[in-house]
Amino acid sequence: MDNSKSDEIIFAVTVEDLQNDAITRIGRKLTDDELYTAKKCIESGLSTVIGITMKAAIDEAVSLNRQTEQQR
Repeated sequence: MDNSKSDEIIFAVTVEDLQNDAITRIGRKLTDDELYTAKKCIESGLSTVIGITMKAAIDEAVSLNRQTEQQR
C-alpha cells in the first residue's frame, strides 16, 4: 500500500537552517553575499551526490523489503 504523496518533500534545507548553522559555527548570521555563495555551494554539493544517494536508498529499500517478504 502506498500512502506517500507524490509531492511530499523528503529533505529540505531552508535559509533559516543555514543561518542557524552559521550562528553555531561562526557566531553570526551570514551576510547577503555570504548567503548567496553558501546557497550555491549547497546546491552544487547536493546535486553532485543526489544520484548516488537516491540509488543507495532505492537499493536498500528493495533489499530490506525483499528480505522481509522472504521471512513471511
